[in-house]
Amino acid sequence: MSPTWQLPAKKYILIYSLAGSLLTTIIPITVAIDHLQSQHFLLRLADITLLFFITSLVFYISFLLNLRFYKLSIIRRLTINIAAFGLLSFLSISVHLPVWKVTTHIPVIFYFRDEIIRNLTIFIVSSLAARYYYNNVEIQMVKLLNSELKNENLTNQVNGLMQQINPHFFFNSLNTLSGLVQENPEKSEVFISKLSQVFRYVLKMQENSRALLADELNFAEDYFYLLKMRFEDKINLTINIDDNRHQMVPSLCTQLLIENVIKHNRMSRQMPVDIQISIEDGFLVVCNTWFPQQSNASTGLGLTNLNKRSELLCGKPIEIKKSQNLFCVKVPMLKS
Repeated sequence: MSPTWQLPAKKYILIYSLAGSLLTTIIPITVAIDHLQSQHFLLRLADITLLFFITSLVFYISFLLNLRFYKLSIIRRLTINIAAFGLLSFLSISVHLPVWKVTTHIPVIFYFRDEIIRNLTIFIVSSLAARYYYNNVEIQMVKLLNSELKNENLTNQVNGLMQQINPHFFFNSLNTLSGLVQENPEKSEVFISKLSQVFRYVLKMQENSRALLADELNFAEDYFYLLKMRFEDKINLTINIDDNRHQMVPSLCTQLLIENVIKHNRMSRQMPVDIQISIEDGFLVVCNTWFPQQSNASTGLGLTNLNKRSELLCGKPIEIKKSQNLFCVKVPMLKS
């Protein structure tokens, strides 16, 4: 939902009005305090109190009008301000003048001048304050829209990358199942159950860019079971994770890394590939014994996609470490 422009809460308009009125009437208030011992002090206090109230009201109304009609044309806003200025000046003078005459002997002409200048100043300040508020709100709205677009773009990119790693997920498993149904019906039932769980998880993750580590590890075990039925003693999997299963990781990252091991290594019963999954310093680590194939025409697309997903989701790339007989990929875990 796109953000909408709204007026500030009335309490903030009131705070603005009281603060502005206090600054405007600070000199008359100081003069009244100087006449604290005067016999006319109560009258002067009443005069200052009334002046403060009227000034606060002018601040409040002028600011509210400029906020409410800010989107109108300059001519229309100017017309509204002039009309409101004239009306409020007339009312303020009518209410305040009788009290003012009792407390001072300054000629009335100076009173009219001060009232008009003060109210004109208030309207100008309120107009500028409304413009500042409106510009600030626009800036915040632009930031919010940019953030929403960025998040939407992030989601689209992640989904796009995920689509690249899932196209032919079950083809080899179906071939294995076709032979298993005739040879061992009981195992084929377990195989079908595991296959359905893997399929259900993959469908679920099509709309989720991140997954709970516990769910991802359960999926890895089910997925590896399918591979184990196919390759038998040529591969082994060990998961050394007891804690931190509540943390989040890029969804289907274990599938991609295990599949990567199968794709790029020579395997035999005499030289099985061992895969270990563990946690190290905030990373999900997948290591395997490394027996690279002689003609390895790898494009590196799988790890490239995983790296992009990792950078999009948590701002960190994956880490790849190679030794003579060990290949490790470290995937940064996400904040919950």
